[in-house]
Amino acid sequence: MKFLGLTPELFWSIFGGLAAITALLYILKLRRRRVTVPFSPIWSRVVASTEARRWWEVFKRLLSFLVQCAFLALVVLAIADPHPEERSLEGREVVLVLDTSASMQALDVTGGVDRFDVARKEALKILEGLGPQDAVMLVTMDGQLRPLTPFVKKSAILEQQLKEVKPSATPANVRQAMSFVRDATRGKAKTEVYLFSDAAFPPGEFEAARGLLPPSADFHLVRVGEAGSNVAITAFNVRRYLANPLDYEIYVEVRSYFEREVQVSLELYADGELLDVKQGAITLAPRGTQRLFFPNEGFAGQRLEARVKLTTPDARDVFRLDDTAYAVLPRAKQLKVALVTEQNLYLEAALIANDGNVTYEVVAPGAWSAADAARFDAVIVDRAPLAEAPTQGSYVFIAPPEGGAGWEVKGTMERPLITATQKGHPLLRYIAAKSLDIDKAQKLAVKPGKDQVAASAYGEPMLVARQDGGLRAVAIAFDLRQSSIPLRVALPLLLLNALDWVTDAGDSIVPTWRTGEAWSIPVSREVKEVTITPPAGEPKQVPVYEGRAIFYGEQVGFHEVKTERDTFLAASNLANPLESDIKPPEAAAVAADTLDVAQATRSFQGQPWWIYLVLAAIALLLVEWVTYNRRWTV
Repeated sequence: MKFLGLTPELFWSIFGGLAAITALLYILKLRRRRVTVPFSPIWSRVVASTEARRWWEVFKRLLSFLVQCAFLALVVLAIADPHPEERSLEGREVVLVLDTSASMQALDVTGGVDRFDVARKEALKILEGLGPQDAVMLVTMDGQLRPLTPFVKKSAILEQQLKEVKPSATPANVRQAMSFVRDATRGKAKTEVYLFSDAAFPPGEFEAARGLLPPSADFHLVRVGEAGSNVAITAFNVRRYLANPLDYEIYVEVRSYFEREVQVSLELYADGELLDVKQGAITLAPRGTQRLFFPNEGFAGQRLEARVKLTTPDARDVFRLDDTAYAVLPRAKQLKVALVTEQNLYLEAALIANDGNVTYEVVAPGAWSAADAARFDAVIVDRAPLAEAPTQGSYVFIAPPEGGAGWEVKGTMERPLITATQKGHPLLRYIAAKSLDIDKAQKLAVKPGKDQVAASAYGEPMLVARQDGGLRAVAIAFDLRQSSIPLRVALPLLLLNALDWVTDAGDSIVPTWRTGEAWSIPVSREVKEVTITPPAGEPKQVPVYEGRAIFYGEQVGFHEVKTERDTFLAASNLANPLESDIKPPEAAAVAADTLDVAQATRSFQGQPWWIYLVLAAIALLLVEWVTYNRRWTV
């Protein structure tokens, strides 16, 4: 046994001194009171019994002295803070890693509000059991690693920080956490690592992370969580077409993590108001997924929410964070288009027909310069050569001439017939390309890896979509006037599809961001800084690099993005099938050093003995009180 509060020499010195003082008090002669009694036979009895009681009185006083010495020994021993012999006087380095990922908000635990609340309480118990020589570091782990403190010996400093920690809506990066612990404890003699988590990691992730720690580290996983019953929205988006800005299409992916069949309902909300209940009885197979598509939906507002609800009576969804998904309705935008042409009334008529979506300005080819492109959202070049091939921007080329606009022309072909189309390509939406009559077309050379051929005639490309760095361009290989397309509704549709694609608004999808990732939010290149306000929290100033605001998302919901010129919303969701799979693995499947919540505190080797010594001293005082009142020791 070792003393951490006093050295053995100091212990014996204090105990010996107190025992000597106690003995001196017992040796002091008692002053008896003189009492006059009126009856002499009493004195006869006293004198007769004095000799017989003398040795008994001495024994009782000796017993009282020994009780006092035992009490002093217990008190001084408690002050000395004894510990087992194997306990190092140098103390230990203890690392507490607290999982603050999204799955820790599951409500399937007893003894706390959620998994995170139980894990925090267990971490506080560990702090309470630390010895005076122990140093502890507190680390939180989710999508980002946050060391809250260095190694400190005053654990009370950490208690308030631990109480203020909150879980995020991001997945846990356990490899990053264990790699940090390995580096932080390198060279330390005795290290204990406690990970408070539900261990709901991707398959094989925990084993790989555990292997990063050195064998000398005493590792323990304090596992929380009991069930994996959950239904989730794992994908959600809404889009509109430029050709019909009043109608939207909605895509929802609903997933079940139950081991049996369950039923759910899906509700849609716009700006907080219930719009519709979609498929009120969606049946999900055990651990099954359904992908739902709702076309031709009309909405008003800006904020769209999808909420899934479990309708099976005897089933309980214990994880609510992924029950609601968020999306921003695309704002209708009127494109400003430059029409570079000598004259083409067919093109102008098609653009006028879409006056609600497009405004245009005709520019003569000789008057056009590359600098003019900055004033427009897109440029349509009709049979006109450009002085230099564009490398940035949005362009639609119609019958590009040889050596102009960056398209290589290998010749011409007479009476081409479109024989192949790429199914589902945005350029062909609502268009029956194979029925078009074309008199003459250019033979365009395509760039592998940069060009997509949407339609071809006997292997020769007729419609080509090119994405080359900052350039998005569409090439129509034939002169529109030398085809039947001006006589059909296909012409305005083709132009709108092409403008949709080159302006990167083909489906008019406002991206929904995923928590736990760095978002690259597009803004004007002239903006140097934006202010992003999360759903719960203070506004944050975010710098802009090359027209992109880089922001790490930790919360689900609507974020307000404010620039000098505009304010818009960014929607974020958990959208992580692995993080929604909240079922904790079995202890044997994780590691041999896994602890249940009830075992965590008992396994900690810092339990103080002085508490029990103080309790024993109090018990001894009670014994002395009883013997004194019974006149056994006086």
